[in-house]
Amino acid sequence: MRRALLGLFAGTAAYGFALGSAHSELYATRNLVKLPLLVVVTATICSMSYFVAARALRTSHTFAEVQQHAWRLFVDLGLLLGSLSPAVFFVARVARATDDGKLGDYDKFLAFNLACVAFAGTIALVRQSRELFSSRETSPTRARSLVFAWLALSLFVGGQVAFTMRPLFGFPATRGNTPPWFVGREHDLRGAANFYEAVLQTLAHPPLPEWLRGG
Repeated sequence: MRRALLGLFAGTAAYGFALGSAHSELYATRNLVKLPLLVVVTATICSMSYFVAARALRTSHTFAEVQQHAWRLFVDLGLLLGSLSPAVFFVARVARATDDGKLGDYDKFLAFNLACVAFAGTIALVRQSRELFSSRETSPTRARSLVFAWLALSLFVGGQVAFTMRPLFGFPATRGNTPPWFVGREHDLRGAANFYEAVLQTLAHPPLPEWLRGG
C-alpha cells in the first residue's frame, strides 16, 4: 500500500506541476503539494460518502471493502494523471507562450483539464467498481446505480475541493502576483462563487474585470 500511495503522490504532483506551468513557476511549484493534497482530501471525503451510497442502495459491501476500493480508485487516478502530465505540460507551455497576458486560453485550458480528470477518474472508477462487484453478487441494475452515484459524488466533491484550493493555474492577468495558497470560498475574478459556476463560465466566456484588462 505504501508503494501505491507513493505512486498517487508522484502522479498527482507531476500533473499539478504541469497544470501550474500554464501560469508561472510559482504556481507549478506550489502544485507539487497542492494537487496531492487535493486528491487526498477528495479521497477521504469520497471514501466515506461511497459507503453511505452503498448502504442507501442496500448492497452487501462492508465498510472496509468500500474503503479499500475507494483508495485504490484514487491511486489509479493519480497514476493515470501522472501519465497525462507530459501532454498537459506541453499544452500549458504552448498556452503560456502565446497568451495575451490577460485572459488568454484560460477557458480552453480549464476545459481541457476537466476532460483529462474526468477521463482518468471514470476509468479508475469503472475498474475498481468491477473488482468490488466481482467479490460479491450484486444485480446489474444496482451495480450501475451505485457506480453512477459514486461518479456523481466524485465530481461534486472533487470539483468543490478544487475550487476551494484555488489558485491552481490562474488567469494570465494575475501573473507576477503572489496569491495566498488557498483562496477558499472567495469569488473568482469573474464572479464565480463555486466550481459549477466556474465551469459554466468556460462556456459563456465572460471577460475579466476592467482593472485586469487595462480598462
